[in-house]
Amino acid sequence: MDKANALVQLWHDLEVPDGLRVELLDGELVMQANPGHVHDLPGRSLVRHTPEPFEAWSERGLLVADDYRPRADAVIIRSEDRPADESDADWPAQVVLAVVETVSSTRTAIKRDWEDKRERYASVGIPVYLVVDPNDATWHILELEGRVYVETGKGIFGQPLTFPEPMGFTVQTHGWHPYRPAPPDPSHG
Repeated sequence: MDKANALVQLWHDLEVPDGLRVELLDGELVMQANPGHVHDLPGRSLVRHTPEPFEAWSERGLLVADDYRPRADAVIIRSEDRPADESDADWPAQVVLAVVETVSSTRTAIKRDWEDKRERYASVGIPVYLVVDPNDATWHILELEGRVYVETGKGIFGQPLTFPEPMGFTVQTHGWHPYRPAPPDPSHG
């Protein structure tokens, strides 16, 4: 077994403690705490309100490359393109019409969602990348032009979000909330 396959097998076999999740990103296992409910609100609303013939799925593993298998906060596919097997296998990026990432609050996670994942999702041709940023209560629609995403829409939480064609449906964002500011550090008083 080569090194890449061994790492993928280790990742699949890893017993992750409750409250944590692991992604395989650029050949590294990245472990982080499960997101809180504010982080999960956009994905949950997409799952509930995506109309047929489309489906939204939260927390889907995507096969972007052998050494890059992120767990997207949500993906939107055509119902007919849903993988037939019921295994926990990562879904091929080619079936995804839109990928959704809700930005976390750490500097590393912000860079990962705004830069790293943006580049990797574009490289495999996912047509739409929706970035939801509770740090400033905004959402950003990025569409693929060639192999690069270009921002074609943005708004603040509370404004309706309309996905580009072929999806073309609108999602209400009034139930999405910004992160609470961190409490002041008493040692810096």
